[in-house]
Amino acid sequence: MKLILPIITTALLFTNYAKAIWQPDQYKTWNIILGSKVNLDKEKADIIEIDLEDAEKYAEEFHKKGRKIICYFSGGSVENYRDYYNEYKSVKGLVRDVYPEWPKEYFVDYRLKEYQPLITQRIKEAVKYGCDGIEVDNVDLYQVSAVKKWSDKITKDDAIKFTTWLGQKAHELGIAIGLKNCLDIVDTVGKYFDFAVSEHCVGRDECYWYKNYLATGKPVFGITYDGMSENKEALCKNLNGLPITMVVKDGDSLDLSGTMFDGKKQCGSSFKDGKVPLSGSSNDSKKTTTKKTTTTTKKTTTTTKKTTSTKKTTTTTKKTTTTKKTTTTKKTTKKTTTTKRTTKKNTTTKRTTKKNTTTKRTTRRTTTIRKRTHNNFLSMIRNHKKFRAFLKYF
Repeated sequence: MKLILPIITTALLFTNYAKAIWQPDQYKTWNIILGSKVNLDKEKADIIEIDLEDAEKYAEEFHKKGRKIICYFSGGSVENYRDYYNEYKSVKGLVRDVYPEWPKEYFVDYRLKEYQPLITQRIKEAVKYGCDGIEVDNVDLYQVSAVKKWSDKITKDDAIKFTTWLGQKAHELGIAIGLKNCLDIVDTVGKYFDFAVSEHCVGRDECYWYKNYLATGKPVFGITYDGMSENKEALCKNLNGLPITMVVKDGDSLDLSGTMFDGKKQCGSSFKDGKVPLSGSSNDSKKTTTKKTTTTTKKTTTTTKKTTSTKKTTTTTKKTTTTKKTTTTKKTTKKTTTTKRTTKKNTTTKRTTKKNTTTKRTTRRTTTIRKRTHNNFLSMIRNHKKFRAFLKYF
């Protein structure tokens, strides 16, 4: 009895804390609006990224309109106008050199353990304000030329360690998280993240780094600057077959303006979006059911394996594989005809069905006995004096 009580208490606490974490897919549109006003009437994207500080103001209204919110804050730097800037400054060695391109922003040495409670506080704020996910910027300091000049420069291994901790901490607190840039470590740490955010991978011909990550069905939200006409050729070249959800900004600021990239529209009918469903989605569950139903007779087992593999490819590209679907059905029709001829085997199947019915009856009886035992056990626990005394604390 002494052992049972702590187990029950832990289970109750875990159940209350558990929360379903939002997992975006590759079939939604997105936009990013930082440092400017958000107009909900004009914004049409399914997913909108905004500053963490604005989330408290907009979150409820966004959700009423059926939108999802990603909240932005920096993990590798801090701006001097943030409310928590002085708190960061009080930690010795945390706030470092000024960010050359942004005079009001300073690099942060995220390797310090004292920094973890501060970043945890940012994540908790995102959860409190109602953000569905977070994007933590500037975690790729090992690639920044100014940081490379430090005598104790941040390395790729440091970034892997920090981003792994970030992903785990966000999930621990019940919120989705995206990996910002860091293209060369996405295959290493991608499993800890629910989406990725890539800034101008098109302009640098780097989008291919996300190939393996995209194959899992997780989305990559991309930003391209300076307009569609300026980048059209590079967009069509880099994104053909890569399902990156791209917004093209008119200039170099992250305001409301921008165009959702549509490969078929901008590049022509030969463009392939390459979108794949998330593992564990409804499409995948259909595949599993097909496998179970088609393995009834021994002779058709080998054939059904082929049918299953064709279905996998058809789910991947719904629009382009219409003809493959019709040829597949013809083949399966022929083979089901041969199955009808083997009448003897079908009779055996009927006999086994009777046995299954008996098994179901015994299963029901066993379940009833188990339920009664379970209820008796629960009432015994409730009536126990020590357990009733223990419950008073809650």
